Amino acid sequence: MQTIGREQHVFSYSAEHEPVAKIAPGESVLIETTYAFGDQPLEPGDSLADIDLSLCDPLTGPLWVETAEPGDTLAVHIEDVEPTGAGAQGVIPDFGVLEWERLPLHFFTPEGDRVKWLRGLEYELRPNVGAVGVAPETGEIPSVYPGDHGGNMDMKHIRAGATVLLPVWHPGANLFVGDCHQRQGDGELPGCVAETDAKVTLFVDVDKGRTIKRPRVLTEDRLMLIASAKTLDQAVQIAVRDTVDMLIEEKGFDEDDAYLFTGIWCDAEICQVVDPLKTARVAMDREFYETLEPA
Repeated sequence: MQTIGREQHVFSYSAEHEPVAKIAPGESVLIETTYAFGDQPLEPGDSLADIDLSLCDPLTGPLWVETAEPGDTLAVHIEDVEPTGAGAQGVIPDFGVLEWERLPLHFFTPEGDRVKWLRGLEYELRPNVGAVGVAPETGEIPSVYPGDHGGNMDMKHIRAGATVLLPVWHPGANLFVGDCHQRQGDGELPGCVAETDAKVTLFVDVDKGRTIKRPRVLTEDRLMLIASAKTLDQAVQIAVRDTVDMLIEEKGFDEDDAYLFTGIWCDAEICQVVDPLKTARVAMDREFYETLEPA
């Protein structure tokens, strides 16, 4: 199995980055990622007020995926997310949902599968991948941004057992991975959670000729359509529109029935509300959707 070291990183999603490795569909690869603050020197008690955001969220990659061509869909299967070393949590001023200036950086080292947090509280490790994406259709997108390319979606469900579906706009797709967490709640409300280095094991498949507009995430029991926009309202609207279109294209619904369907069987949920674009999802029961007979 190939190992892609965390030193092979960039700070943007772009087709112009030279691939650091080639992988074949079905081939497992181990990707080392660096925590959200990158290589900036930080110690317990430090302030994040002067952190350079352009050097945050380093992305390991890109990986060139053999056979991936524009118009295909990339299926990224997350096999394992293993946090390494201590996780760090603090507050970057003006980055969370509240105005906050004073919080120092805390470091939390796992003991087995648990972490001792503050005030004697503990949490169980539930590691997720905050950033996974491909080269965007045009231009270059900073690593801290989510979008149609995937990117910094900060979605707690992207963990072992999940599959991330991504549109392909360029030969090889150019896959990037980074920003792992020991644990994260929906919203990532203070702007930083338990940021950690990690080892991510994954493999990819290429769904030839299947075109999607934006990311989707599959877990054992949920199908989720992801959208990012300047406001949460706009992100929800895009995700709902994508759900309606999916029902029309894949299940033969007419447009009116598809829209009404979303009110009964779908949930609008928050991924994150702290990045430059906000990310929402529309979720439904995966088995129910997959067993729906096309009209």
